[in-house]
Amino acid sequence: MLEAIKNRRSIRTYIDEEVEEEKIFEILKSAMQAPSSKNSSPWEFVVIDDKEILSNLSKTHHKSKHIKDAKLCIAITGNKERFLKPGKWIHDLGACTQNILLECTNQGLASCWVGVHPKRKVMDKVRETLNLPKNLIPYSLVAIGYSDEENKFIDKFDENKIHKNRFE
Repeated sequence: MLEAIKNRRSIRTYIDEEVEEEKIFEILKSAMQAPSSKNSSPWEFVVIDDKEILSNLSKTHHKSKHIKDAKLCIAITGNKERFLKPGKWIHDLGACTQNILLECTNQGLASCWVGVHPKRKVMDKVRETLNLPKNLIPYSLVAIGYSDEENKFIDKFDENKIHKNRFE
C-alpha cells in the first residue's frame, strides 16, 4: 500500500476498458475501512456506470468534465442519520474518499476526486442527478477507469513544511 500512497495522482483521461466488478468491490471495501468519529461509518455510495448519468454528472461542476469519459464514478455521500458529532462526518468522508483513491491506484486504475461539499449549487445538482434521498448529503465524486497515463512517483516532500514544537 505504501507504493500506492507514493504513486497516487489525479488522472483525468480514460480508455474504453471496463472495470472489473471484483475491483469495484475491493475499492468499496477499502472505502469502508476508513476511520470515522465514534465509529459511525456515515458513508453511503452510489456506483454509477450509466453513460447518460456520467454525462450529466460531468456538468455538475467546472472541474468534473472528465467524468463523462470515465467507465464509472463513485458518489460518496454522508447519511445524516449517522452524524453523531457535528461536522465530524466531513473528516470521515475525506478519509473514505482518500481510501478509494488509494485502492484505485493499488488496483491499477486511474481516478480523480471531484469535490462536491460544501458548494450548495454543486451539491444540489448532484442530488438531483442521482435522485438522492434527503438523508444523504453528496460529499464527493471519484471518476474511475483505466488510462494510458501512468501513476508514477512525483516527489512532493518539502522539508520547509516541517516544524518542531512551534514556529520560530
